Amino acid sequence: MEDTLVLIKHANFIPEDSLRRRRNQRILTTENNKYMRKIEELANEWLRFFRDKELQEEKNKSIVKEEVSAERLRKSKGKRPQSTTSVVKNVSKKRKVPKKGERPPVVTNEITQRLDEFIVSEMNGTDVKLVIQKTLYKSDTLKTQNRLNMPFNQLQTNKFLTEDERQIVESYVPKENNIEVSLLGPTLEMYKLKLELTMWPMLSTYNYVLKTNWYQFWFDNKKHLKEGSKIQVWSFRRDQQLCFAIVCVEKPGGKGDVV
Repeated sequence: MEDTLVLIKHANFIPEDSLRRRRNQRILTTENNKYMRKIEELANEWLRFFRDKELQEEKNKSIVKEEVSAERLRKSKGKRPQSTTSVVKNVSKKRKVPKKGERPPVVTNEITQRLDEFIVSEMNGTDVKLVIQKTLYKSDTLKTQNRLNMPFNQLQTNKFLTEDERQIVESYVPKENNIEVSLLGPTLEMYKLKLELTMWPMLSTYNYVLKTNWYQFWFDNKKHLKEGSKIQVWSFRRDQQLCFAIVCVEKPGGKGDVV
């Protein structure tokens, strides 16, 4: 009987080394599964990012076409049909070709002067810079777009960001390439909601973009920011924080806004 019990005991005996190996294998399997899930989550996040980027580029293509068409239509308005004689004369004249990178003259008037004085004197702002002068297109006023485009090739300066801010907006990490900014409106009042500055790629250039609450800002100031207006976007610092100011310097009819 004792011999039988000894045999049963030896039959059920599992060496300690074998138990340790099995336990380690279970731990490794659990860790591997955890890492694989993490890798899968990261891969899905990057796939979503590149898919959104591709969709944004497609949207930007349609925006470019729309803005080009709007600009051509705006220029064609008010022009009288030319007579055959004048057409022939114009053909014989040498057409002036704008130089590469040439921009329209920057508008300087009472509005821009008062804005500069207000930022410096009333708001204690520093490092005031004109970032861009551009036409406000229909796409800049659409609720579905909810952004103001500032193309790199139209910027008056790109030195309005610190190096840290530049690295943030130029990052390709989703939801982490935005800087929260304050916005001074055309009536010289600080807007109640914050906006975000980021960078988007386009066909042949990049855009700085003011987004998040942009449409609400435009809607609240649409009396001063009409489609077809010529606007200026200025940057400045207030307590070291990046702020922007937007004014209309020329209405569609050719006159400046009244601040």
